[in-house]
Amino acid sequence: MVPIISSPNTLFETDCSPAACFFFIRIMKTFTRDYRIPHFESKIFDCYFGGRKLCVFDIETTGLSRTTGKVILTAMLTLTDSGVRVTQFLAENYYEENRVIKETLDFIKEEKIDYLVTYNGLNFDIPFFNARCEAVLPGSKLRLYNLDLYKFLRKHSCLPDRMSSMSQKSVEYYFGISKTREDVINGAESVKLYSEYAKTGNTVIEKLILTHNREDVTQLYTLLLLAGKRDFEDILKCSCLHEAFACYGFPNGDTVIRAAFDIKHKALRINGDQLANSVSVELFNDEEQKYTASFNKELNSITATVQIETYNEIPFINIKALGLNEELRELDSYENGFLILGDGEKLDYKSLNAFSAAFVNMIIDRYC
Repeated sequence: MVPIISSPNTLFETDCSPAACFFFIRIMKTFTRDYRIPHFESKIFDCYFGGRKLCVFDIETTGLSRTTGKVILTAMLTLTDSGVRVTQFLAENYYEENRVIKETLDFIKEEKIDYLVTYNGLNFDIPFFNARCEAVLPGSKLRLYNLDLYKFLRKHSCLPDRMSSMSQKSVEYYFGISKTREDVINGAESVKLYSEYAKTGNTVIEKLILTHNREDVTQLYTLLLLAGKRDFEDILKCSCLHEAFACYGFPNGDTVIRAAFDIKHKALRINGDQLANSVSVELFNDEEQKYTASFNKELNSITATVQIETYNEIPFINIKALGLNEELRELDSYENGFLILGDGEKLDYKSLNAFSAAFVNMIIDRYC
């Protein structure tokens, strides 16, 4: 990775109280740096993320507690025409957390980010960030589709069987990129160093903290490039990436969708989350309508069941009867108004996922 540009931007304002009218207070800094890293390419990945804007996201905090800890640094890696750009917002003291959070939310909105890539972000970064949003900017929240590479690799790859640890640095070592890291500290050391930095503004400490945070997102993006080669097939433990996303969940407009085929009950089970513009609707099975659906605005949830028909053990759905003929007829599994979901032995997860997305959109458009 070759850095191209590094540019800090610091703002200043004065404290005009009688006791300190001539003193300047250090406030939040912004840093950007560009790298010539190739863009991630994956044919199957593009089925779900093509046209969506990516952001690799990481935060640094003063501890693990969402109640007493603070967000003091964020890093966002986004794509440029010639590579990637890392943007960082750094609080120069413990009282600038609200600025870091607001600038981060504004950046994601202004850049029109569609989804995040994190490492253990579902368990730590996003819950922590949103808890601090509620504390310092009530009503604000970061709610985007999150491709948590830690969760994805732990559940859908064979790496846990090959490694004793699934930490980011361990995975970097597995893929042979651990030596490309430029930072010399870890997360725990960053917390301790920030305490000193908040008191002194020491520029050496500042560089150490920034480098650690920046390396986390650039290395994570490089992991996506390496693990995702040939659509992740070298490390997947399931049949294909389509099946992995059916289980993990994939983005679809303002929703996240997961789909599973219930062989015993000949049904397609769809569940997911409403990320924005949540709606409520309840639909029940009858003679004509062979599906149920429950969208809950309060829980931001989606659950649905669609009955599957079979012929000689081959599962299919009458999509023409559902009014989804036009949306799905370009699929290879489309046949005269029917969508074939497999060959009796192997499920077609691409078609299963495409139908699930179209079905959810139909419910929202038709009933909400």
